[in-house]
Amino acid sequence: MKDMEKRTLLALVLSFLVLGFYPVILEKFYPQAKAPVAARQTAALQPAAPVVKPLLSHGEFADAKDVVLANRDLRVVLNPAGGAVREISFLNFVDHAKNAPIRFFSLKSPSRATTFVDLVDSPVDPKELSGDYVVTRQGHTLTAIRELSSGLRITKEYRFQEAGYGVDLGLSFENGSDKPLDFRYQLYAGSSLDPRHSIDNQYLEANFYSHVSDRAVLRHINETKPGKVVQSQDVVEWVAVKDRHFSVILKPKTEKTFTGLVEGLGQRHFGASLLSEKIILAPKTAVNHSFVLYAGPNEVAALLPFGLDPIVNFGKMDLIGKLLVGMLELLNRVFHNYGIAIIILTLLTNLLLFPLTRLSFMSMKRMQLVQPHMNKLKEQHKHNPERLNKETMELYKKHKVNPFGGCLPMLLQMPIFIALYVALSKSVILINSKLLWIKDLSLPDSVPLPFALPFLGAEIHVLPLLMVGAMVIQQKMTQVKVDGQDPNLEMQQKMMSAIMPVMFGFIFYSMPSGLVLYWLTNTVWMTLYQLSLKNTTLA
Repeated sequence: MKDMEKRTLLALVLSFLVLGFYPVILEKFYPQAKAPVAARQTAALQPAAPVVKPLLSHGEFADAKDVVLANRDLRVVLNPAGGAVREISFLNFVDHAKNAPIRFFSLKSPSRATTFVDLVDSPVDPKELSGDYVVTRQGHTLTAIRELSSGLRITKEYRFQEAGYGVDLGLSFENGSDKPLDFRYQLYAGSSLDPRHSIDNQYLEANFYSHVSDRAVLRHINETKPGKVVQSQDVVEWVAVKDRHFSVILKPKTEKTFTGLVEGLGQRHFGASLLSEKIILAPKTAVNHSFVLYAGPNEVAALLPFGLDPIVNFGKMDLIGKLLVGMLELLNRVFHNYGIAIIILTLLTNLLLFPLTRLSFMSMKRMQLVQPHMNKLKEQHKHNPERLNKETMELYKKHKVNPFGGCLPMLLQMPIFIALYVALSKSVILINSKLLWIKDLSLPDSVPLPFALPFLGAEIHVLPLLMVGAMVIQQKMTQVKVDGQDPNLEMQQKMMSAIMPVMFGFIFYSMPSGLVLYWLTNTVWMTLYQLSLKNTTLA
């Protein structure tokens, strides 16, 4: 095979790898984008805050002291150690592997746990902050109080509702000593989560949300280097820790003077918190702050009452992604099954893009028909590149061939395909949605085996294998034999026909089954459409 043809084949393989690993690329380059210029200019006008090196806390949670608060949607386990949240579970979402509600996290230490309070610029011993609070409970309200040796009293009050994912959090600091106390404090949204599934790794991050010059700014941060601190350059409206489907968010209700802080902890972990401005407490005085603590799904309907819906973000294709999710929900109301809704949405999307698809296929068909003529011209003018280019352009003009006609329509379709790809990967509505043997469309489908296979274990993902089979059939049934075709080019096509299904099978094998279902449906549709055009005669 000639060097040029080898490079062409390599370019095609790399292109498909880029498409397959789009979410990883998006995570690497897009979320880490710097704050806009306006944000940097605003920060420059304000006094620079000193670099924060938060105090490390110690101690562990004692299971026997757990206090459980729950409503119809949310179960929260608080512990006297640090007076912080130890565990959160979502009662309406099922973990099929455990046949129990999804447990968002369960911690062993209060250090950087959700609602843990750490003092900055204070001589307080960190061990005091992680010591036991005195916890009392009355109905749906829980109060936790901690007296420090300095005379500072910290009081947290958690107020639950009958339903929903929001908790009202009151936080007060009272100076019981006879001299002034000054400090800043961190209130933790939490630390980064362990992925519940292998595909979740790329979606673990912290968020800062703020308005700069009347422009909403959502920052995505995934700083895990030990000792590295990322601080917001402006006041934040809220700070969050999230994974692919769920979030813990802290939003100040009274004071709008908090900055966001993310600390790298190493081993792919970080802590995220709100950092207060400096507080000076005269003797026998107190300061009170209140917050919304949201722990729940990344779903607009649940987030909207708290003004937290901007956290649902599908990247640069956000508007298209949200539109497609809205259509998916509408179709689910009609068919009462998200699997069927994905199939119908895929077909509708293809119908919408039909003019572009047809234009692309017809252009490629014209290119196939002129290929024998192209080969003759290459042979006749192989020593005269200028004459070859001129004759080629005349050939294209005579047969109404646009050399970019096959690529341009596909490029115009890419925003919709990418938006649908991201939306199906991140949509919480697919959790616990079933179709045939698939128990959860948000996860890879799994079928147990009576024996273990190398690399795969004792279960296989059937849907990606069906997708690979459909792609192989597509390649076989739609391949066109062109008379006079360059043997090297024909060999390239055969190689790509073998490589592409395997490569896509590798990429999609551990993807959410809802996403694989979309690609399988799209493959079947495109196969049928290509077959209908196979014997089309061009004028």
